[in-house]
Amino acid sequence: MISRWGKIIYAIAKGMLWMLARIMFRYRIHNRQRAPRTGPLLVASNHVSHLDPPLIGISLPRIVVNMAKKELFKQPLLMRFMQSIGTIMVDRGKGTQALVDACDYLEHGVCVVIFPEGTRSPNGVLQRGRSGAIVIAIRANCTILPVAICGSEQAMTKGSKRIKSVPVNVYYGEPYRIEYDGDRHNIPRDVLHRETYILMEKIEALLPEHMRPAPQVKRAWYKEVLTQETAQVSSQQPTARLSK
Repeated sequence: MISRWGKIIYAIAKGMLWMLARIMFRYRIHNRQRAPRTGPLLVASNHVSHLDPPLIGISLPRIVVNMAKKELFKQPLLMRFMQSIGTIMVDRGKGTQALVDACDYLEHGVCVVIFPEGTRSPNGVLQRGRSGAIVIAIRANCTILPVAICGSEQAMTKGSKRIKSVPVNVYYGEPYRIEYDGDRHNIPRDVLHRETYILMEKIEALLPEHMRPAPQVKRAWYKEVLTQETAQVSSQQPTARLSK
C-alpha cells in the first residue's frame, strides 16, 4: 500500500499538475459527481497519450493508483516517484502479477486506473478492448467507472515529446458493477468477451464521433459477442404457426 510519505508526495504532485493542467489545457472535468469517493473503484479509460495517466488521476477526488509499463521503471527518478505513489508495474510478458497487484489494492478500498485497450491508440480512435479490466473487476468484485479523455492526443501525440497547449476534457460515465455469481478465479471466456464489449461501449458513448471506431470494425472485433446477442434475440421471437 501507499506509505504516509507517498501520500504526501502524491498530494504535492497532484496540486502542481492540477494548476499546470488548468493553465496549459484549460482542463475540464464533466460529471465529476459520478465518481465514488470511497470504496474499491476501477477506473477504465480510453488511452491516447502519455499524458492520460496523470490527467485522469488528478480528475478524481481521491488517491489513485495507476498501472504503468515496465519500461518506465528503468528511469531511476521516475521509478522512485512511481514506487512512492504505489504505481503498479505491468510486464506485458507477465501480466498476471499486475492483475494480482491491482486486485490487492482494490480489496483494500483503493481506486485503480486501467486502460482496457492495453496501449495508446495511434490515431485517437478507440481500439479493441482487452479482458484484463474485466478479470480485475470480477475478481475484486468492485465498481467500474467508465471514463473518456479527449484532447490529450493533440496535446502530446504518439511518438512526440513535445507538449502543446490545447483543450483537454475528461468525461465520467455512470459507475456500474458486473453481476456475476460464478467462480471469480475461473471466469468463462464468453463472460469476459461480453463484459469487455459492454465496457468498451460505455467508454465509446462518452467520446465524440471522430474518436469512435467504425461499425464494421467493431463487428469484426466483437463478432463472437454480437453473434450470440443476435442468436438470443432470434430465439426470443415468437414462432409462427401454420394455420390448419
